[in-house]
Amino acid sequence: MGKKKTAENDLDDEAFGELDNSEELEDLRKEEQKAKSSLKITSSTTSDDASSEDLAERLSQELIEPQRDFKYLKISIEQEENGTEFYVHVIHQSHGFMNYLVTKVLKCKGVEFTAYKNTSLEPPVLYVRTDGTKEIKNILKEALKLMRIDWKGMGNAVSTIKS
Repeated sequence: MGKKKTAENDLDDEAFGELDNSEELEDLRKEEQKAKSSLKITSSTTSDDASSEDLAERLSQELIEPQRDFKYLKISIEQEENGTEFYVHVIHQSHGFMNYLVTKVLKCKGVEFTAYKNTSLEPPVLYVRTDGTKEIKNILKEALKLMRIDWKGMGNAVSTIKS
């Protein structure tokens, strides 16, 4: 007689049947279980607003959690021999961010010229030429403060739209 298969058995046979390494198999099964448990919704939800708000809040928190990986900007700074030219290597950033960073660095006092180069072979590189009155770290901190001010303004605008 034929054996009735459940959806889980089908997944196990099809997705994990070709793997010979038991460690990989266990890791994949654990990830599958985590995904199932995070998306599991109880069937005992009621129609009142409190439970639906709790569910919406939990789901929004789950979506926000993974974005914490990008809290810090990873950079390395190289200084030229003359002491006024710098190459700032910015890791894991795109053209959009680099262009925005250039506009903010140009607004800082002590900066004569700045531009960036982004290729698929290397991380983006920001070139900054200063007049020597400020350190490059202080210039970058000032540019990031200007960015933070813009972002707070955008957050306030979005919160007024939501209300």
